[in-house]
Amino acid sequence: MASSDLLPQDPLVNLTKLAALKARDTAEELFKLQYFEMAIMQAMVAKEFDPDLQGVDHLILAYQIHKAVAEKKDRYHVLGFQQVTDYVTLKKQYKELARFVHPDKNSSVAAEGAFKHVKAAWDFLSDPAKKKAYDKSLRTPQFQGSNVKNTRKRACPKGKTATTAGDGLFKKTIKIMRTTAAGQNTCCMRISVCRIA
Repeated sequence: MASSDLLPQDPLVNLTKLAALKARDTAEELFKLQYFEMAIMQAMVAKEFDPDLQGVDHLILAYQIHKAVAEKKDRYHVLGFQQVTDYVTLKKQYKELARFVHPDKNSSVAAEGAFKHVKAAWDFLSDPAKKKAYDKSLRTPQFQGSNVKNTRKRACPKGKTATTAGDGLFKKTIKIMRTTAAGQNTCCMRISVCRIA
């Protein structure tokens, strides 16, 4: 079979298919350099050029999984959820993701790593005791500085936040926060330094 039989005879269609292949190859190279966001964008460009390009959706999915892991998202994000989800929905999503990113089904260089990340997230969340503790830790409100009330008098009541040329008054406040494990109180310390010239 000649190479001219593989591509349609329309030159414009040939160019778009070639551009799609080039964009897909560029996405793979960007992934190897760990530029996940750019790899996703290039894969989407490939899909725009040729919506029927084989495996491009699986390619994008594998890149998104790696991006979620790189950004240290929670295990639900790795499986494609934005919030805590029940076991049945998790199992269904896991099976679908595992099928799409399995190295035997997905020829991308990202497939093997994505499959390992999905499997690790599923192994953790499929254990009821671990899932319950993890869900509780996700629901624990994080420390927010706006909720802390300052009950002490200001160290420098007439102080300004920046040095002014006229009166020589200076104040600097440093806020030190220490986050603790779930269920424990959060520690906050404020240090004010004043200098009057």
